[in-house]
Amino acid sequence: MLIAYSNYIACDTKKQWEREKTLQVEDDIIPFTFADILILRYLMGITDEYQAVRDFDAVNTASGLNWAFRSQLSKFIRRFLTDPYKKEDTIWIRKLAKEHGIRLKDKFERLRKLL
Repeated sequence: MLIAYSNYIACDTKKQWEREKTLQVEDDIIPFTFADILILRYLMGITDEYQAVRDFDAVNTASGLNWAFRSQLSKFIRRFLTDPYKKEDTIWIRKLAKEHGIRLKDKFERLRKLL
């Protein structure tokens, strides 16, 4: 599986039709925002909830996006669990949780308490 950290993959040296062809890859591509990546790092135990909030604040301030972590967490939960755009997103997050022994509800509750 290919995980992309941006919303667009392209090679500026190619013509438009070649660029579109480049986007037609065989692997699954899951685009993430920086908030999604920080939430995933927290869920997988790479950081705790306090560090996740500090990291979000640092990136958010540096980027000037002025996002709220609470709303980004809500979007993440909707996207992957409660109202997914693609069924595969829910399958993917549940597989990740199972493989890493993640209790999603508990983790989300702990993070929400800080926000």
